[in-house]
Amino acid sequence: MKKIFLFLAVLLVSSLVFAQNATITLKNGKKISGKIVKIEAAQLSNTKSLVETTTVMAAQGVNELMLKFTDIKEINFKSSDDVSCFEDGRFVPVRKFCSMKSLYNIVPKVKGESKEAIEIEDDKVFFFHIEGEKAPVAAFFYKIQVSNEGNESKKDYPDLEREVLSLSKNGVKKIVFN
Repeated sequence: MKKIFLFLAVLLVSSLVFAQNATITLKNGKKISGKIVKIEAAQLSNTKSLVETTTVMAAQGVNELMLKFTDIKEINFKSSDDVSCFEDGRFVPVRKFCSMKSLYNIVPKVKGESKEAIEIEDDKVFFFHIEGEKAPVAAFFYKIQVSNEGNESKKDYPDLEREVLSLSKNGVKKIVFN
């Protein structure tokens, strides 16, 4: 009986963490609103091993911060760099990568004393699962990176560059947490 109660308590607490509503505006103009049921993240190099998360890494000036999504009021896209491409000779055959860095600012629910912007510096890809939506919303807050892994002979730099630009064009512009 004690184990069942503990399990239900953990389930209730975890559902409260993700039970916040949000409106996600994509750069292509599409808006998605609803209750966030789960947020997962993965390293750019291995998007197949997702881990449930409640936090994002950020910086305010020289201070590194780990912020909970429940403490964030808004996440706003500010700018992005050009696409850069490179090859990594540690792989056989040589693997090609293309990436683009982005700048997203955070507006916290409770403002601190510092007037400096809070910038996301987390290079993971985040997946926001919204109740009623078939697919999660992917967010590359710091860097979009793709490779030709598994398609080394078929995908070259122009293909990878188009993929990065497509991910950027259809990426997250703004998230408002309610």
